[in-house]
Amino acid sequence: LANGDYCWIFGSDDALAKDSLAILQTYLDSQADIYLCDRKETGCDLVEIRNPHRSWLRTDDELYVFNNNLDREIYLSRCLSIGGVFSYLSSLIVKKERWDAIDFDASYIGTSYPHVFIMMSVFNTPGCLLHYISKPLVICRGDNDSFEKKGKARRILIDFIAYLKLANDFYSKNISLKRAFENVLLKERPWLYTTLAMACYGNSDEKRDLSEFYAKLGCNKNMINTVLRFGKLAYAVKNITVLKNFTKRIIK
Repeated sequence: LANGDYCWIFGSDDALAKDSLAILQTYLDSQADIYLCDRKETGCDLVEIRNPHRSWLRTDDELYVFNNNLDREIYLSRCLSIGGVFSYLSSLIVKKERWDAIDFDASYIGTSYPHVFIMMSVFNTPGCLLHYISKPLVICRGDNDSFEKKGKARRILIDFIAYLKLANDFYSKNISLKRAFENVLLKERPWLYTTLAMACYGNSDEKRDLSEFYAKLGCNKNMINTVLRFGKLAYAVKNITVLKNFTKRIIK
């Protein structure tokens, strides 16, 4: 429906940060195919600041040119989470003609990340330009995750379902690039803390699915299953801030 040169693919419950349009305008001379910006995280009221700057890449502003798979692998190595590979809708500004040129794969309907298929298709187009804007141009409304409607355990699993499918569909013939892409998922969902969370919230089927997903990512399945058995311990860790933060540091 849009008819501009670019589309900002914006979530309905998020908000623009102050002067974000003016700031974005200063970057448009690069004529990138994709602009990826960072976000500020708030409470549901958009007032309480929980994280003033959530970064997707471990770099400052940078213009990436993807002429070959090595260029893509270098980019993936700099991603801090799946936000770097387009999970967060409101961080994405894309050239409309690039978006329109993609033949959508309907098998991604129901994955919760259908837009990522299109963005990854653009990303893998020879000569694609991606301009990373290391500024929080978007305000993310917290405590309002529509993906959690089916529970916390299911919220964890949807990342694996979509991103393992993306890894196989785009990079099954390039093991090195596939591993680099999967490593971004492991940064988003580090095995120990995620497995402890699943031990708290998941049912037997959800725990089994998580174990299988981590096995596909090269993690030790026996270790995953051992951690999953300690549900009561996991619940205790979840509620002790010091232990929780210590666990996060261990697995980064």
